[in-house]
Amino acid sequence: MKALLLAVAVLLAATPALADPFIAEDLVFPAQGFGRPHGASMVELTDGSIFATWFSSKVETSGDARIFGAQWSPATGAWSLPRTIVDDRYSKSLGNTALFRDDDGRIWLWFAAVFAGGWSGAMVDYTVSADDGQTWSPGKRLVWWPGNLPRNPPIDAGDHTMLVPLFIDFWYEADLSGSYTARIDYRNGQVVGRTYASMDDPDAIQPTLVPLPDGRILALMRDKGEVAVKRSWSADGGRSWGQVSKTNLPNPGSAIAALYVEEIGATLLVYNHSSNTRDPLSLAVSRDGGATFTRIADLAQKGGDPEASFDYPAILRTKDGLIHAIWTHDKRATLKHVRFNVEWLRRQLRKAGLPVRPE
Repeated sequence: MKALLLAVAVLLAATPALADPFIAEDLVFPAQGFGRPHGASMVELTDGSIFATWFSSKVETSGDARIFGAQWSPATGAWSLPRTIVDDRYSKSLGNTALFRDDDGRIWLWFAAVFAGGWSGAMVDYTVSADDGQTWSPGKRLVWWPGNLPRNPPIDAGDHTMLVPLFIDFWYEADLSGSYTARIDYRNGQVVGRTYASMDDPDAIQPTLVPLPDGRILALMRDKGEVAVKRSWSADGGRSWGQVSKTNLPNPGSAIAALYVEEIGATLLVYNHSSNTRDPLSLAVSRDGGATFTRIADLAQKGGDPEASFDYPAILRTKDGLIHAIWTHDKRATLKHVRFNVEWLRRQLRKAGLPVRPE
């Protein structure tokens, strides 16, 4: 009994009080000899820890690219040593990762597999784990068309159905690009049905999907034209998408990530608040379903350095209520991980002059 009470006391001491603003950070160190980590994703494991994946290579689409994974412990606040999930023998090169836990508890890892050339030769592949990321199935291909990649994680779209955000980068300079979603029906870790729905702007790529309280799905996208974060909505579960339009936030042609935070009644977006540089990495909120956004905080910044880069964020809400963000940090030297609670978010809302509760 004493041992149990001691364990509970240690756990409570390590857990921030929900009423107190809390934010903490740490680094995910790349595997020895495999620096320049990029394209990260996260998923919560059954024990409350976080599993992250990313690809690393000397340069993008080079033949040494591998997909790595590491686990973060909430008890220690530290990451495990990275291990290889998909090695460099799988295809000519590898790219972005996107993780999703399905209705049966399996974890799906979506990734870009380059069969020739650069990103124009990428296809969308996946592998599935039934044991919380310890072992993985042989890779399979979802999209056989060249120039297709994942970026952000799928969302739950119904019983044994996921909606996977994807994009095209076949001939970037010629506008042979754009966003679309794949509505995937699955059983026992296998794809049993699929339908696709495209969006109408070739400059809007790398969508992140946010289910809204009114039943719509908001898609927010990187702007290849380096003007503004783009958006679209679906009112039918991702079977079709409305016209793409600009938000009031700038975008320097860099990736974004978002989720909905019920306690503050807002979509929370991680993005670069700039039109020409990936510095700073910021947070913004929208309480009108993505119609307008307000910047509330910066997660990383290094003013005065024109080469500073904090990009390709991923965001995750865990069962304990904490919100986690991870991104490519310090010119791709490492990945940075930040976690914070809703009360910290409320503090940022107050600083930005916004009401703490939705009106």
